[in-house]
Amino acid sequence: MSLLKIPFLVASAIGVHVSLTTLSPPPSSGEKVMPTALESFFRWVLALRGLEIIKVCCVYAIQRVDIWTMYQISAWAASSIEVANILAMHIDPSQIPEGIYGARSVQLLRSLRSTPITPAFLAGSLAIAIGGMLRLYCILTLGKLWSFQLSVRKEHSLVTNGPYSVVRHPSYTGFVLQYVGIIVMYGSRGSWMLQSGILQVPFMKAIAASGFILLTGCTWLVTSRPPVEDKMMQRALGEEWENWARRGEISITSLGLLITYVLNAL
Repeated sequence: MSLLKIPFLVASAIGVHVSLTTLSPPPSSGEKVMPTALESFFRWVLALRGLEIIKVCCVYAIQRVDIWTMYQISAWAASSIEVANILAMHIDPSQIPEGIYGARSVQLLRSLRSTPITPAFLAGSLAIAIGGMLRLYCILTLGKLWSFQLSVRKEHSLVTNGPYSVVRHPSYTGFVLQYVGIIVMYGSRGSWMLQSGILQVPFMKAIAASGFILLTGCTWLVTSRPPVEDKMMQRALGEEWENWARRGEISITSLGLLITYVLNAL
């Protein structure tokens, strides 16, 4: 039964990965808008955290990895460990070469308890995948206008088609949907994270706590952006933006609350 979890685990990792992928070049220094105070503070905290990781883990390249790449790596690591645990429990030990079977990592994977598919797992993994697809739709719709940094491109124009015809900030809505999905998938009662015994492995509680703090910080940063972005677009596009904004009053907050309610009901 747990083998059926693998496609959902892979889909959730892909959902996070594509949601943090950009197809356009970064904005030039003249196109960037000054980051919000919250973003500046969060980047400073992340820099301190990065230095600590270097000291503890000796990861020489961590300073070259940006926050969104760290987020992608974390998603793939979480999914890959559970997939490896499922496969280790379903493969007959006699079919595993003795040198590999005796490895400490394989023994650790076999010592962990696999968990069945639960409604919370399904709801969480689907929310992550759908949120990722929504953000990818936004990336493709905006094309060269898309960027992670707040910016106004030299050739900037108002985009009102695709998901932007429904809600003013669909990419942020997708990110919040993914955040809720991750919390439900990994933090609900009966989840693999809480039931497998992985948190008893040395340093895993600290790593999980750091990941949760990073995820929550990213989501806090994202949800603080819409008012700043609205003012930025209003200054850049004037009456054209104001007329469109009046037609798309659905907010990220109301959609986020609705998504949370639906997922909790499941």
